[in-house]
Amino acid sequence: MGEELKRNKYLYLTAYFGLNILMCYLLTSNLILKDLSPFPRDFFMYVNSLFGDLGFLLLFFALAVLIFKTDYSRAKFLMIVSVIFGILFLGISIYFQYYGMFFSFYNLATFSATGGGHALGFLLGSLWTLLKQANYFFFSSAILIIILFIVIFYRKRKDESFRKGSLISGIKRVYVGLGFFVFGILMMTSSLGAYKVNIENTWYQDNATPLYGTEAVGLFNYYVYDAYNYYVLRKEGYSDDIIEVLKEKLEDYKNPEYKSPIDDRVTLNNDYENLFAGKNLLLIQVESLNNFVIGLEIEVDGEYVEVTPNLNKLVNNSIYFNNHYTTVGIGNTSDAEFTALTGLYPRGYNYTIYEYNNVEYQTLPKLFSKKGYGTFSMHANTGDFYDRSSLHPRLYGFDYHIGKEQMEIDEKDLIHSWLNDEVFLKNVINLMQEESTDGPVFTFAITISCHTPYNVPEERKKEETLFPGKENLLPENFILSRNFALNEQLVGYLEHVSYTDYALGKALAYLEESGMAEDTVVVLYGDHGSGIVDVSQMFYENPELFKNSVNPNITLEENEISRKLLERKMLAQVPMIIYDPSGASHEILPPQTISLVRSHSSISRTLANLFGLDPTYYFGINALSDTLTFAYNPRNFDIFADGLIISGQSIDFVIEKEYQEFYDLEKLEKVVEAFRKQKDFNDKLLKSEIFPKITNKS
Repeated sequence: MGEELKRNKYLYLTAYFGLNILMCYLLTSNLILKDLSPFPRDFFMYVNSLFGDLGFLLLFFALAVLIFKTDYSRAKFLMIVSVIFGILFLGISIYFQYYGMFFSFYNLATFSATGGGHALGFLLGSLWTLLKQANYFFFSSAILIIILFIVIFYRKRKDESFRKGSLISGIKRVYVGLGFFVFGILMMTSSLGAYKVNIENTWYQDNATPLYGTEAVGLFNYYVYDAYNYYVLRKEGYSDDIIEVLKEKLEDYKNPEYKSPIDDRVTLNNDYENLFAGKNLLLIQVESLNNFVIGLEIEVDGEYVEVTPNLNKLVNNSIYFNNHYTTVGIGNTSDAEFTALTGLYPRGYNYTIYEYNNVEYQTLPKLFSKKGYGTFSMHANTGDFYDRSSLHPRLYGFDYHIGKEQMEIDEKDLIHSWLNDEVFLKNVINLMQEESTDGPVFTFAITISCHTPYNVPEERKKEETLFPGKENLLPENFILSRNFALNEQLVGYLEHVSYTDYALGKALAYLEESGMAEDTVVVLYGDHGSGIVDVSQMFYENPELFKNSVNPNITLEENEISRKLLERKMLAQVPMIIYDPSGASHEILPPQTISLVRSHSSISRTLANLFGLDPTYYFGINALSDTLTFAYNPRNFDIFADGLIISGQSIDFVIEKEYQEFYDLEKLEKVVEAFRKQKDFNDKLLKSEIFPKITNKS
C-alpha cells in the first residue's frame, strides 16, 4: 500500500475525530450560537469534555474495525455515522433556537404522556419555519467528511485491490477493535466519574443543566448519561437528612414576612387584603403575549396603527405590571399554569406536571374552594393536551376542566383547528354565569389563538381576512425585516396577537352585557413570549416604523453582551393586569403601572391576599408590595432584578444607567447567591415530593 494512500486514510480518520470534536465544542460555546451564554469553563472542563467525546467517537471507530474487513467499508460507515452526528448537531442547535435551552431526554415526557400526539403536532407544525431559520453551519462537519470520503475512497471504488485493502486485518482486527472499544468505554466512564467528583457538594450537584453537562463531560458523553438517567434510573430520591432540612426550610414559608435579597428590607402583606373578597375571579392566561406589544404602534401607509388597542385602554384603568416575567421551562404553557396556581417555579428542563404530579400542592383553586367558591378551568384545545382533563381537578383541585371536545363548535369558529379566542371566551363567561348562581366562582381560562404556527390559518386561506370578525392589522407583503423567513414570523405574530387583543376586547364587553362585570375581577397575564428569538430585529432594522407611549421599544446596543441580555429580557417580559370593572376598588387601589420586577410566582400569593384566602405557605411575593426582588428563567438561568440582568450561567451582567450607583459587586453577588439558594430549594422541594401524597388517583 502506497505511503500517500496511507496518509490519506489517516487524514480521513483524523477528520472524523477532529471535525466531530470541534463541532461538539462550537455547539456548546457562543462562537456560533450568539444567544448562548455558556458557563465559564475551567481547564478541567475543557480536558474532561474532550476526553468524554473522544471516548464516544472511539466506540464507533472500534465498531468499524470489528464489523468491517476493509478500509473502504469502514470509511463509509464512519461517513454515515458523521452524517447522523451532523443531523444531531443541527437538531440540537434548532432546539436551542426554539426553546432557548439545550435538549434533555426528560423533554420527551410530553410525547409519551396523554396528549402526546397533539404536542408532536405542534412541533411538526412549526418544523418548516424552524428549518428555514436554522443555522446549517452545524451540518458542515458532515459535509466535509462526505467530501473527503468521495475524494479519498469513493473515486477509487472500482479498483478492486483498493476497495479490499485494509490497514488492520486478521486477528489483529479483533484485538484492535476490542481494545479501542474498551478504551472508549473507559474514557467515557472516567470522564463522567471525574465530573461527579468535581461537582460533589457544589451547587451544580443538583442544579446542573444539559448545557453545563455537555460543557463538562462532552456533548455525546453527556447525552449517553442523560438517556441512562431518563430511561433507567428515572427519579432519584434524597437522603433522610436532606429531607429533614427541606422540611425545616419549608416551615419558614409559613411566615408571610419576605426579606428582600437586594436591600434586606422585610415586608408583610399590605393594606389590600380582602379587597376583592367574595367577588368572582376570571383569571385569563393569554397565549404568547409579550409585554412589548402593549402600546406598540406601527406605521402603515403614513398612519400609526395600534397592535393591541383594547389592552392599551385596559392598562389605563387597571393595575398593570410592565416589568413582569414568565417563569416557564420546557413545559411552556403548562409550566405557566403550574407557577401561577402554586407560586413554585418549574425545574426548567423537564415537564413538571408529568414528573411531579403525585403530591398535594397548595393551589389557588383549593384555597378558593375552602372559601366556598366554585372552580373550573377551560381551554380551547382538547382536554388530553397536557392531560388537563385529569390533572386540573386532581393536581390543582379544580372542580372540573372543560376542553374543546365538551363544547359545541361550529367549523367556522376554528383557527389552526382550535376554537378561536373570541368564541372561547364567550363560552367561558356563559359557563361562569351559570355557575355563579350557586355562589362566587373562580374561573381559569387559557387562550390559544396566538399559539404558533404564525402562518395563515388553514381555515382562512380562502377568506379575505386572517381571523373572523377582524380586519388584518398589516397589508399584504408588509416588510418588518429583510430576512424573509423572519419577516413571515414577525408579521404572523403581530397579526395573531392583534387578534387575541380583539378577542379580549370582545370578552370584556360581553362580561358587561352579561351583567357579571360588577361582581367580577379580571386578571390576565401572558404565559410566555412569542418564541421568536430574533424579534428585536424589526426594531433594529426599521426603528422609524414603531412608536410606543406605554413601553419604550428596544434599541440596538453596541456591546454584544448587553445586547444579548436585553434581548432576552424583552423576550421574557409578559404583562400582568388586574382589572376591576366595577371601579369600586379604585379609591383604595387606584389604576397604576407598577414597574418593579414581578413574575408568575407572584400571582398566587397576590390573589390570595386580595381575595382574603388563607394560605399555609407564602411562596413568591405580594406583587402589590413595594418589595425589591428578582425573577429567574429556569431554562437558561437569566436573573432579572430592577435595573439589572445577570446570566446565571456565564455571570455576564447589564446594569441599567439609573441603577449604576445602586448595584455594587457585593449586591451582584448577593443576587446570584439568592437565586442559587431559591432554585436549589424550589427544585428539591419538587423532586423530594415531601408534600402529602395525592390519595385520589382518578
